[in-house]
Amino acid sequence: MPVVFTGRKGKRRRLEVFFAPRQRGKGVMPTISTYSCHFKKACVSAGLVDVDGKAKYTPGSLRHFFASTALANGVPIHEVSRWLGHRSVKTTIDIYGHLLPSAWDRCREALQHAMRPAPLDEASQP
Repeated sequence: MPVVFTGRKGKRRRLEVFFAPRQRGKGVMPTISTYSCHFKKACVSAGLVDVDGKAKYTPGSLRHFFASTALANGVPIHEVSRWLGHRSVKTTIDIYGHLLPSAWDRCREALQHAMRPAPLDEASQP
């Protein structure tokens, strides 16, 4: 499919094929290696390269960006886990749990609040 973008030098560029099907005209989804190959070519064409001129991003980079952004903005981890296709939320926690330190703080505060001693005037009522 044609994609038009502006390169690093401000010049408009057009890619005729961004992600091609495995067999042209057959509507077959590309394999992961074909997808990755076209993705890398698109990054290079867009100027998204490292110092060696190689593609700076991978399809996995987009996946990680999606998950990290969703979690950082309060999307529940079990939802992100399902969208990523993980068999268990434990997998998602093992990979992305470090991004949720405030969630642990909120949980600790909620438990401390729930287990606090009752004020004397409330404790004396039946």
